[in-house]
Amino acid sequence: MSPRALDWAVIGLVLFIAGGILGAFFLYLRTSYRKGGWKQVRIDFILAIAVLLLWGLTRIDFNHAVQELKRAADQGFR
Repeated sequence: MSPRALDWAVIGLVLFIAGGILGAFFLYLRTSYRKGGWKQVRIDFILAIAVLLLWGLTRIDFNHAVQELKRAADQGFR
């Protein structure tokens, strides 16, 4: 597979995953609306965004810690 074709395959996969996440988010909010109207949608939207932000922050923190360990290992633990 040529690098250009591989690039397009990766772009397509990323877009497919992003579309799936957006679709799931839409279905979650639609179910919330059916359950309790716009008030419930607002509460669930805030909850979903908070959970996504928390997940993102923990990933950033974890990746930062791993990079610090790698940097320390490269310097020989001086």
